[in-house]
Amino acid sequence: MTKTIIRNTVVLVSITLAAALILAVVYAVTKETIAAAEAKERMDSYYAVMDGAKEFKELTDGSVAEWNGKDEKEAAEILSAYRAYDENGGMIGIVVSALSHNGYGGDIVLSLGVGKDGVITAVKVTSMSETSGLGAECQNEKFSDQFKGKSAIPLVYTKKGAENDNEIDALTGATITTKAVLEAVNGGFRFAAAQLGKEAAN
Repeated sequence: MTKTIIRNTVVLVSITLAAALILAVVYAVTKETIAAAEAKERMDSYYAVMDGAKEFKELTDGSVAEWNGKDEKEAAEILSAYRAYDENGGMIGIVVSALSHNGYGGDIVLSLGVGKDGVITAVKVTSMSETSGLGAECQNEKFSDQFKGKSAIPLVYTKKGAENDNEIDALTGATITTKAVLEAVNGGFRFAAAQLGKEAAN
């Protein structure tokens, strides 16, 4: 009886170790491919939110880290930021990848473009785990298109139909998702506006 238990235990442990080894090998083989695919998706989103951009140069001067550590009240986290340039090499705006931790299903990541004139060019939610048919509608153009041309920050949501420049129609049945998207947009816009101010001063 004891030998049987020991044998079964050894078999189960061996199977578990083999499965773990296989998973580790698969992860090692695919992680670079996955990372490359995610990087391409992010870059594609930058072009999507900044029409006319031909090149992006990442802000590597420490401004992102400085911003994230500056104000604990800021709900959004800036993941990365780029200057956008047109085909003639002229700087046309700032593109930001911003994160809110406060979505209904967790983190919401979006790309946001702000032109040199301080106006939002577009918003695209690139990652979320919101409820299908409700919060997941934040990725639909009908919702994201509301942000184009906005510059009156902070943007707020309404359930009665947007009438003012700083209002966005909330997603039906998904107030928490709407608030999280607005957190990321407002935070990303403030960061971009600060960078554009630096550019203008130079």
